Amino acid sequence: MNTVANTDSELRCGTSWLTQLDSAGRSELLTALLGRFNHDLRTPLNTILGWSHLLQKGGLDAERAKHIADVIARNSRDQTQLLEEFVDDGRAILGALQLQIVPLRLDDLIKHSVERLGNLLTLHGVLLESRLAGADVPVDGDLRRLVRLIYRLLATVARRAREASTIELSSAIDGGHYELSISGSVYEPDWSEAALLDLRISTLVAALHNGELRVGADATRPCIQLRLHHQA
Repeated sequence: MNTVANTDSELRCGTSWLTQLDSAGRSELLTALLGRFNHDLRTPLNTILGWSHLLQKGGLDAERAKHIADVIARNSRDQTQLLEEFVDDGRAILGALQLQIVPLRLDDLIKHSVERLGNLLTLHGVLLESRLAGADVPVDGDLRRLVRLIYRLLATVARRAREASTIELSSAIDGGHYELSISGSVYEPDWSEAALLDLRISTLVAALHNGELRVGADATRPCIQLRLHHQA
Protein backbone atom coordinates (compact mmCIF):
# COMPACT_ATOMS: atom_id res chain seq x y z
CA MET A 1 0.00 0.00 0.00
CA ASN A 2 1.34 3.46 -0.90
CA THR A 3 0.85 5.39 2.30
CA VAL A 4 1.66 9.09 2.55
CA ALA A 5 2.67 10.19 6.07
CA ASN A 6 0.08 12.28 7.86
CA THR A 7 -2.50 12.04 5.08
CA ASP A 8 -5.96 13.44 5.73
CA SER A 9 -7.33 9.90 6.09
CA GLU A 10 -4.64 8.92 8.58
CA LEU A 11 -5.30 12.04 10.62
CA ARG A 12 -9.01 11.20 10.80
CA CYS A 13 -8.53 7.49 11.59
CA GLY A 14 -5.68 5.01 11.65
CA THR A 15 -2.33 5.13 13.40
CA SER A 16 -1.71 8.89 13.14
CA TRP A 17 -5.15 9.62 14.52
CA LEU A 18 -4.59 7.19 17.39
CA THR A 19 -1.44 8.97 18.55
CA GLN A 20 -3.47 12.19 18.96
CA LEU A 21 -6.46 10.59 20.71
CA ASP A 22 -7.11 12.01 24.19
CA SER A 23 -9.83 11.60 26.81
CA ALA A 24 -12.01 14.22 25.12
CA GLY A 25 -11.71 12.36 21.84
CA ARG A 26 -12.71 9.10 23.50
CA SER A 27 -15.75 10.80 25.00
CA GLU A 28 -16.77 12.09 21.57
CA LEU A 29 -16.40 8.57 20.17
CA LEU A 30 -18.61 7.14 22.92
CA THR A 31 -21.25 9.79 22.22
CA ALA A 32 -21.20 8.99 18.49
CA LEU A 33 -21.36 5.26 19.20
CA LEU A 34 -24.31 5.71 21.55
CA GLY A 35 -26.15 7.78 18.96
CA ARG A 36 -25.70 5.10 16.30
CA PHE A 37 -26.65 2.32 18.70
CA ASN A 38 -29.85 4.18 19.63
CA HIS A 39 -30.71 4.54 15.94
CA ASP A 40 -29.79 0.99 14.89
CA LEU A 41 -31.56 -0.60 17.84
CA ARG A 42 -34.92 0.83 16.83
CA THR A 43 -35.20 -1.15 13.58
CA PRO A 44 -35.19 -4.69 15.03
CA LEU A 45 -37.06 -3.52 18.13
CA ASN A 46 -39.87 -1.94 16.10
CA THR A 47 -40.11 -5.10 14.00
CA ILE A 48 -40.38 -7.29 17.11
CA LEU A 49 -43.05 -5.03 18.63
CA GLY A 50 -45.07 -4.89 15.41
CA TRP A 51 -45.12 -8.64 14.80
CA SER A 52 -45.72 -9.37 18.51
CA HIS A 53 -48.82 -7.19 18.31
CA LEU A 54 -50.14 -9.36 15.47
CA LEU A 55 -49.59 -12.50 17.55
CA GLN A 56 -51.42 -10.96 20.49
CA LYS A 57 -54.44 -10.17 18.31
CA GLY A 58 -54.74 -13.87 17.48
CA GLY A 59 -56.76 -15.42 14.66
CA LEU A 60 -53.69 -16.43 12.67
CA ASP A 61 -53.31 -19.74 10.91
CA ALA A 62 -50.38 -21.98 11.85
CA GLU A 63 -48.27 -21.09 8.81
CA ARG A 64 -48.67 -17.35 9.37
CA ALA A 65 -47.94 -17.67 13.08
CA LYS A 66 -44.77 -19.62 12.37
CA HIS A 67 -43.60 -16.99 9.89
CA ILE A 68 -44.13 -14.26 12.49
CA ALA A 69 -42.29 -16.31 15.12
CA ASP A 70 -39.36 -16.74 12.73
CA VAL A 71 -39.24 -12.99 12.06
CA ILE A 72 -39.28 -12.21 15.78
CA ALA A 73 -36.54 -14.78 16.45
CA ARG A 74 -34.33 -13.42 13.66
CA ASN A 75 -34.71 -9.83 14.81
CA SER A 76 -34.10 -10.87 18.42
CA ARG A 77 -30.81 -12.45 17.35
CA ASP A 78 -29.89 -9.30 15.44
CA GLN A 79 -30.68 -7.21 18.49
CA THR A 80 -28.58 -9.43 20.74
CA GLN A 81 -25.63 -9.22 18.35
CA LEU A 82 -26.04 -5.45 18.11
CA LEU A 83 -25.97 -5.16 21.90
CA GLU A 84 -22.90 -7.39 22.21
CA GLU A 85 -21.02 -5.37 19.60
CA PHE A 86 -22.03 -2.09 21.21
CA VAL A 87 -20.62 -3.25 24.56
CA ASP A 88 -17.42 -4.46 22.88
CA ASP A 89 -17.01 -1.20 20.96
CA GLY A 90 -17.55 0.83 24.11
CA ARG A 91 -14.93 -1.19 25.96
CA ALA A 92 -12.51 -0.80 23.04
CA ILE A 93 -12.95 2.98 23.16
CA LEU A 94 -12.24 2.93 26.90
CA GLY A 95 -9.28 0.58 26.43
CA ALA A 96 -10.97 -1.99 28.65
CA LEU A 97 -11.80 -4.75 26.14
CA GLN A 98 -10.65 -8.11 27.50
CA LEU A 99 -9.15 -10.31 24.79
CA GLN A 100 -8.53 -14.05 24.68
CA ILE A 101 -5.30 -14.15 22.66
CA VAL A 102 -4.55 -17.42 20.88
CA PRO A 103 -2.74 -18.43 17.65
CA LEU A 104 -5.10 -18.04 14.67
CA ARG A 105 -4.82 -18.65 10.92
CA LEU A 106 -5.57 -15.62 8.79
CA ASP A 107 -7.35 -17.65 6.12
CA ASP A 108 -9.77 -18.96 8.76
CA LEU A 109 -10.39 -15.43 10.03
CA ILE A 110 -11.14 -14.21 6.51
CA LYS A 111 -13.40 -17.19 5.80
CA HIS A 112 -15.56 -16.46 8.87
CA SER A 113 -15.59 -12.74 8.09
CA VAL A 114 -16.72 -13.29 4.49
CA GLU A 115 -19.43 -15.70 5.65
CA ARG A 116 -20.78 -12.97 7.87
CA LEU A 117 -20.87 -10.54 4.96
CA GLY A 118 -23.72 -12.65 3.61
CA ASN A 119 -25.66 -10.81 0.93
CA LEU A 120 -23.88 -7.49 1.44
CA LEU A 121 -21.60 -8.06 -1.55
CA THR A 122 -24.53 -9.12 -3.73
CA LEU A 123 -26.62 -6.20 -2.51
CA HIS A 124 -23.92 -3.74 -3.57
CA GLY A 125 -23.08 -5.69 -6.74
CA VAL A 126 -19.40 -6.20 -5.96
CA LEU A 127 -17.04 -9.18 -6.17
CA LEU A 128 -14.37 -10.26 -3.73
CA GLU A 129 -10.94 -11.30 -5.02
CA SER A 130 -8.36 -12.76 -2.64
CA ARG A 131 -4.62 -13.04 -3.17
CA LEU A 132 -3.27 -14.17 0.16
CA ALA A 133 0.37 -15.00 0.78
CA GLY A 134 1.22 -17.20 3.73
CA ALA A 135 -2.37 -17.27 4.94
CA ASP A 136 -1.62 -20.34 7.06
CA VAL A 137 0.91 -18.42 9.16
CA PRO A 138 -0.46 -18.04 12.72
CA VAL A 139 -1.30 -14.58 14.03
CA ASP A 140 -1.94 -13.69 17.67
CA GLY A 141 -5.47 -12.58 18.35
CA ASP A 142 -8.92 -12.99 19.83
CA LEU A 143 -10.99 -15.09 17.39
CA ARG A 144 -14.36 -13.39 17.82
CA ARG A 145 -12.93 -9.86 17.89
CA LEU A 146 -10.61 -10.34 14.91
CA VAL A 147 -13.38 -11.89 12.79
CA ARG A 148 -15.54 -8.90 13.64
CA LEU A 149 -12.68 -6.50 12.89
CA ILE A 150 -11.99 -7.95 9.44
CA TYR A 151 -15.72 -8.12 8.71
CA ARG A 152 -16.10 -4.47 9.69
CA LEU A 153 -13.27 -3.42 7.35
CA LEU A 154 -14.66 -5.50 4.47
CA ALA A 155 -18.17 -4.12 5.04
CA THR A 156 -16.86 -0.54 5.18
CA VAL A 157 -15.21 -0.96 1.77
CA ALA A 158 -18.17 -2.89 0.30
CA ARG A 159 -20.70 -0.22 1.24
CA ARG A 160 -18.67 2.42 -0.62
CA ALA A 161 -17.69 0.28 -3.62
CA ARG A 162 -18.80 1.08 -7.13
CA GLU A 163 -21.41 -1.23 -8.59
CA ALA A 164 -19.93 -4.23 -10.45
CA SER A 165 -16.47 -3.44 -9.07
CA THR A 166 -14.07 -5.78 -7.26
CA ILE A 167 -12.79 -5.60 -3.70
CA GLU A 168 -9.24 -6.92 -3.53
CA LEU A 169 -7.74 -8.69 -0.54
CA SER A 170 -4.01 -9.19 -0.51
CA SER A 171 -1.49 -10.03 2.16
CA ALA A 172 2.22 -10.01 2.83
CA ILE A 173 4.58 -10.84 5.67
CA ASP A 174 6.81 -7.98 6.77
CA GLY A 175 9.23 -9.01 9.50
CA GLY A 176 7.14 -9.90 12.53
CA HIS A 177 3.92 -8.53 11.03
CA TYR A 178 1.23 -9.96 8.81
CA GLU A 179 -0.24 -7.27 6.54
CA LEU A 180 -3.78 -7.66 5.21
CA SER A 181 -4.77 -5.06 2.60
CA ILE A 182 -8.35 -4.36 1.48
CA SER A 183 -8.95 -2.03 -1.46
CA GLY A 184 -11.65 -1.15 -3.97
CA SER A 185 -12.88 1.72 -6.13
CA VAL A 186 -15.58 3.87 -4.51
CA TYR A 187 -18.56 5.90 -5.69
CA GLU A 188 -18.10 8.76 -3.22
CA PRO A 189 -14.97 10.85 -2.66
CA ASP A 190 -14.90 10.97 1.12
CA TRP A 191 -15.53 8.82 4.18
CA SER A 192 -18.95 9.21 5.77
CA GLU A 193 -19.21 9.82 9.50
CA ALA A 194 -20.50 6.26 9.93
CA ALA A 195 -17.49 4.85 8.05
CA LEU A 196 -15.09 7.00 10.04
CA LEU A 197 -16.61 5.76 13.29
CA ASP A 198 -16.09 2.16 12.16
CA LEU A 199 -12.50 2.88 11.12
CA ARG A 200 -11.73 4.62 14.41
CA ILE A 201 -13.11 1.73 16.45
CA SER A 202 -11.23 -0.69 14.19
CA THR A 203 -8.04 1.26 14.87
CA LEU A 204 -8.58 0.84 18.62
CA VAL A 205 -9.31 -2.89 18.32
CA ALA A 206 -6.20 -3.38 16.17
CA ALA A 207 -4.12 -1.54 18.77
CA LEU A 208 -5.47 -3.80 21.53
CA HIS A 209 -4.07 -6.71 19.48
CA ASN A 210 -0.69 -4.93 19.36
CA GLY A 211 -1.39 -4.25 15.69
CA GLU A 212 -2.24 -1.17 13.70
CA LEU A 213 -4.59 0.10 11.02
CA ARG A 214 -3.41 2.24 8.13
CA VAL A 215 -5.61 4.08 5.66
CA GLY A 216 -4.27 5.03 2.24
CA ALA A 217 -4.37 8.52 0.78
CA ASP A 218 -6.19 7.78 -2.51
CA ALA A 219 -9.80 8.86 -1.96
CA THR A 220 -11.03 7.18 -5.17
CA ARG A 221 -9.53 3.80 -4.35
CA PRO A 222 -8.81 3.70 -0.63
CA CYS A 223 -6.70 0.91 0.74
CA ILE A 224 -7.08 -0.20 4.34
CA GLN A 225 -4.16 -2.14 5.74
CA LEU A 226 -4.35 -4.20 8.93
CA ARG A 227 -1.02 -5.19 10.49
CA LEU A 228 -0.98 -8.00 13.05
CA HIS A 229 1.83 -9.84 14.80
CA HIS A 230 2.52 -13.28 13.40
CA GLN A 231 4.28 -16.18 15.03
CA ALA A 232 7.59 -17.20 13.47
